[in-house]
Amino acid sequence: MRREDCVELFKRIPESSHAQVNLVLRNQFVLSVNVVVRFEPTYLVFRGREGGTTDEGRAFFVPYEEIGYLRLERVVRIGELKQMYGESGFVDAEDRLSKGETQEEKVEATKLTLDAQTPLPSGSSVPLDPANIAKQNLLDRIRATRATVAGMTGKLADKK
Repeated sequence: MRREDCVELFKRIPESSHAQVNLVLRNQFVLSVNVVVRFEPTYLVFRGREGGTTDEGRAFFVPYEEIGYLRLERVVRIGELKQMYGESGFVDAEDRLSKGETQEEKVEATKLTLDAQTPLPSGSSVPLDPANIAKQNLLDRIRATRATVAGMTGKLADKK
């Protein structure tokens, strides 16, 4: 990798993410960057640690030609990558999910909640409310367990 390439890549990556950058060298050795100190003409100076160790705060002087590629050690959304290159307005599925519900989704959820709370016509005994369903399932399990225990107790008494 050339100096210009390395400097350009670090400029594209937000400074808050520099501590999550790993330099992967040509021999597949990994160096984790904490803080970039200098971009010298033939090498990069930074503080960090070797991959797979906990020895932090070490100084590294790495020739640019030894750097194979840079890797961000976190999940990166496509929208974030596009922003690094000046593109905006891209919203992928992950971005939509992380921003929360839209107003239309909130109205629909409210309608479903009201429908679930509406009493059923007489003669229908199926609960629609998830809390009532869970309560009924728990009661059924408790009754089944009690019946099993009572049946076993009766069999033990018969054997005596």
